[in-house]
Amino acid sequence: MAIDASAAAPGEATGRRWLVTVDRTDALSVLRDYLRRLGLAPEPRGPLVLEVEPEDDGKELEESIASWVRVNRIPVQVAPVLPERPSQPSSGTLLPPPRIGELLVRKGFISTEQLEWALGEAKRTNELLGVVLLRNQLIFEDELARTLSQQLSIPYVSIMRCGVDRHVARLVPYEVLMQSAAIPVRSDGGTVQVAFADPTDPAALAAVRSHLSHIVVAVAELSDVRTALRSVFSSSR
Repeated sequence: MAIDASAAAPGEATGRRWLVTVDRTDALSVLRDYLRRLGLAPEPRGPLVLEVEPEDDGKELEESIASWVRVNRIPVQVAPVLPERPSQPSSGTLLPPPRIGELLVRKGFISTEQLEWALGEAKRTNELLGVVLLRNQLIFEDELARTLSQQLSIPYVSIMRCGVDRHVARLVPYEVLMQSAAIPVRSDGGTVQVAFADPTDPAALAAVRSHLSHIVVAVAELSDVRTALRSVFSSSR
């Protein structure tokens, strides 16, 4: 399970590679340079991921990243690289699917064929992958949200039960939030917790961050996000 570097938990795995994941694309190069100054050789594995192979059991790596998180106030996840599972080759020519798709296939909620179709449909309609899967009833909302919460080690927010702070929610324009399938939930000092239906979507994260400088990413069910947005903005639209 991924470890929240802000908690500075000690490493449990030894002698293996680690994945370091940030939730801001502009922070990746800064964190990479920092790790290089520590004598490590981080290698990019995506727009938000670095791969590092420390000489020890990973404890020093986690402590160093925890210090970086405290200074920069940017969430980082640290997790050992798990052994790859054998998979059947795909007959398609698609690029590697977004992480959300890989997670859902791995947990058996959808098949590889269904994922490839949904990716094509999402590109055609300019929608989030999760939206396409839900609209076509290929997955249930709670399965999608709780899978993301578990695998990404981010909070799951039950909006219908906990509610949202209307003043905080209106910090971002309605159109941006509906397009991003996201809603600001509450604030703690200068940091705002934002619930996303698909927190792996870089465009959605970037759109919200253009209005909020410091956010903590959470996940919520798509229908709850949309219902809450309509309720919060009903008197101002």
